[in-house]
Amino acid sequence: MFTAQQSPFLRPQVLAFAFVSLTLLYFITPSTTRVSNQWDASLEEPVAEVPLGKCSPADWSAGAWRRKENAMRVTKSEDVYAVSGFSGCASRHEDGFNLAGDQPDYFAWRGNVSAYEWIPPHNCDDVLDDYRESLVVDLVEKGGWLLIGDSVTEQQFFSMSCALYPHVIATPDATKIWDWDRAWPEHLLLNPDSPLVSRIKFPNGFNISQTPLVTFRRNDVLFNLTEIETMFNGGGWRPGPGEKTNLFGEEASWTISVSDYLGDLFFRPLPEGNYHTLVLNTGAHWCFGLFSGLPHPFTDVIELFRVVMTNLVYQAARQLDLHQSDGKQREIVVRDYLVGYDNCHAQETMFGGPLKEVPDLKSDEFWARIPIMNALLKKVVEDRAHPQVNFLGIDRPGRLRPDAHVLGDCLHVTVGAGIVEGWTRYLHYYLGTYLPWHRQESKSEVRSIPGKFRR
Repeated sequence: MFTAQQSPFLRPQVLAFAFVSLTLLYFITPSTTRVSNQWDASLEEPVAEVPLGKCSPADWSAGAWRRKENAMRVTKSEDVYAVSGFSGCASRHEDGFNLAGDQPDYFAWRGNVSAYEWIPPHNCDDVLDDYRESLVVDLVEKGGWLLIGDSVTEQQFFSMSCALYPHVIATPDATKIWDWDRAWPEHLLLNPDSPLVSRIKFPNGFNISQTPLVTFRRNDVLFNLTEIETMFNGGGWRPGPGEKTNLFGEEASWTISVSDYLGDLFFRPLPEGNYHTLVLNTGAHWCFGLFSGLPHPFTDVIELFRVVMTNLVYQAARQLDLHQSDGKQREIVVRDYLVGYDNCHAQETMFGGPLKEVPDLKSDEFWARIPIMNALLKKVVEDRAHPQVNFLGIDRPGRLRPDAHVLGDCLHVTVGAGIVEGWTRYLHYYLGTYLPWHRQESKSEVRSIPGKFRR
C-alpha cells in the first residue's frame, strides 16, 4: 500500500488541497479525503448501462468499422479532401500533419485510411449521417462549443473546420502567419456567404464577424502550472535528500488558468461569446517529462491527476450553478482521452485496416496510463453527480484504428479517417437528442451547490 512515508510530499499535498484556496475569481478548492493510489481494476473498462431507447455513448461505441463501397484512392495531395468527405478545410494550421496527405510515398495508405466508416448499432439509427448543416445552425441558435485541451483536442477543432466548410471561416489565418503561437485562441466564425444564413434564427446580439461558433484554447493539463503546484504542495512541501527541488521538468507545455475559461470565457455574453458546451480533454501531458520532480513518478502522477481533476469538476459544477440566473442552458462534457498504439507505423499495422476488438494495452509509453486516467475522470464526474457535467466515453472507435495514426507519431490520428469526425458527430447527437431524452426519462432536476459555498 502506498503511504505518506513512501512519498513525503503526499500528506501535506492532500491536506493542503482541503484548505488552500486558489486565488481565482469565485473559486474555492474543495475538501477531499486523503488520496490513495489504490483503484478498482474494474475502472479501467467501465461498463455502461443498457439504454432504454436512444443511442447512449456505450451504444455508439459498440459499433464496428465497415469498408465503404467504391472507396476512393489518393493519387495527389488534393485528393485527401474528397476521400475524407470534405470539400476543403477552413483552418490551414498544420494541415499536412492533420490530414497526412502530403507525402506521395504514403498515398496508397492515406486512401485506405479513409476507406472505412463507423457503423453503430440499429438503435443509433437516429444519429444523423450528414449532421453538418444541422450542427452549424445549432452552434448559432443554441450556442457554440468551447474546446479546452491539448493538441488532440486541437485536432477536433481542425476536423470541425473541415467538416463544416464552407459554412465557417477560421481565425487566425495560418497562411498569413509565420510565427504561430500555440497559446493563441482559434475560432470558427459563420461564413456570411453561407446559404445557411438565410434560415438561421440569430440570437439578439449575435455578430457574424465576432461571435464564435467554435473556439479552441490550448491547455495541456487544464490548469496553469502555478495552480497545479499550489495543489501539489500547498506551500508546505519541501524536497527530501536527493529529491528534485522543482515539480516540473523541461518538457514544453501550454497552459492557461482555469479561471480564464471557467470563470470568464465560457460565460461571456453576446457578442463576444455564446457558448453552450464546454468540452474538456486531457491526458498525454500527465507524464514524467513534465512532472519530473515527483518522487515516485507513476504512482504520484496518478495521485496528482486525481486531486487536480476532482478540483476541476467541483469548480465546473459550482460555476454552472453560480450562472444559473442568466437563464442560458449550458453543458460541460469531459471526453475520454485517446490511447496511442505501439509500432503504429509498422507495415502490417498501417495496411491492416481496423481491428474487431480493442487490443490489450501492453506498453512502456505514457499512454499505458490513459485508461486509468479515463476511469478516474469518469468516477470523479459521477461522484460529483451534477446533471450538466457529464463524462463522455467514446474512445473505442479510435482504439480499433491503429492503422489511422498520423505519420508523425503514434498518438494523434489522421483527420478524415472518421475517428475525430465521430467525436463531433456523436457529441452533436448527444447534446441535442440523447441528453434531453435521458433527462426526461430519469426526470433529472438541476441540483444547486449548497448555500454555504456561495458568495
